[in-house]
Amino acid sequence: MSGGIVVVGASLAGLRVAEALRGNGYTGRLRLVGDEHHLPYDRPPLSKQVLTGEWEASRTALTTPEKLAEAGIETVLGARAVAVDTEAVTLADGDRIDYDQLVVATGAAARTWPGAAPDGRVHRLRTLTDSVRLRTALADDGPMTVVGGGFIGLEVAAAARGSGLDVTVVELASTPLEPVLGPELGACFTRLHRAAGVRVLTGVPITSLQETPDTVAVRLADGTELVAAHVVVGIGAKPNNDWLAGLGLDDAAGVPCDARGRAADRVWALGDVAVWEEPMYGDCARHEHWTTAVDQAAVVAAAVLGRESGRPPALPYFWSTQYDVNFQLVGRPDLASSVHVLEAGEDGSDRGTVFAFTDATDRRVAVAAFHNPRRFLRLRRDLQQELTTAPVRR
Repeated sequence: MSGGIVVVGASLAGLRVAEALRGNGYTGRLRLVGDEHHLPYDRPPLSKQVLTGEWEASRTALTTPEKLAEAGIETVLGARAVAVDTEAVTLADGDRIDYDQLVVATGAAARTWPGAAPDGRVHRLRTLTDSVRLRTALADDGPMTVVGGGFIGLEVAAAARGSGLDVTVVELASTPLEPVLGPELGACFTRLHRAAGVRVLTGVPITSLQETPDTVAVRLADGTELVAAHVVVGIGAKPNNDWLAGLGLDDAAGVPCDARGRAADRVWALGDVAVWEEPMYGDCARHEHWTTAVDQAAVVAAAVLGRESGRPPALPYFWSTQYDVNFQLVGRPDLASSVHVLEAGEDGSDRGTVFAFTDATDRRVAVAAFHNPRRFLRLRRDLQQELTTAPVRR
């Protein structure tokens, strides 16, 4: 075969693994395939600086055509992978791209509301196009309803409220972020948004969502009707791995990999689409984190070339900025059985509070800080050392 290495997914993960392959001395053919027409771009600003208008969309670019050409990285953009076998990737237009080694970095897609018109008043936020379109919606004077109190939903709510809109967040759980962080931290985010003037409704299912040319009506099971100019749906994401059915790698949870990203013979995966073995925690997990994509890229690039990366496994790390508060999280809160306060906030407020997540054996598995970066940095280092020295056994 002479297809070289093909990276499917012109994402942060895809770009970084391609760059790392060149950095590790790979001189063969290297192609980066993406379904969007944009060059790889940074996603965190989509729900922050781009959405608020602080940044132009072009500022999110992670590379340039000149840099890619200099590195010898060919790009195939606007080309969606729809199938694969042991020799080639098939694109939506019927073209086939042969490969010697395949790296999957196709990320995840935002879940949509059933029946919502693709270009109507019901929005999602996953791509650069989504962010630019939603930014236009923020220019309207009408109210906004956010369906889903996860991180994306709350960041959108903060941006919309900062633009002067009346905002309502609807979350099925008892607090925003409860499924991810538990009710204690969820209550902190509830207080943060309510203090900013956001209406937060929890614990009530949505029974219908009806769109007209001018409004969207969201009806709740308790009879409440929320009429908005725009609705943003933030109800999670699913891995983009349906196209891998030909290799048996289309599991709904993501592409299963070992601790170096190997999914099958000559096939590797990383980033939002991949479920990696995590020796420090004794299980497997998929993370939609910026730093995870970067860390895994170095590991995969070395593994593809038959080398060790020389980097110790990194703990999952995430951050979110809402209003003037920076939230940071490291570790695996999903493995925790309890959450407790390590350090109380300033003057009894949530700001400055630090939390520890412990499992059933009282092992610390994650830490989080509500606007306390210095304390968080020390705790992050401590947790990394603890789990590197004595991994969690399951």
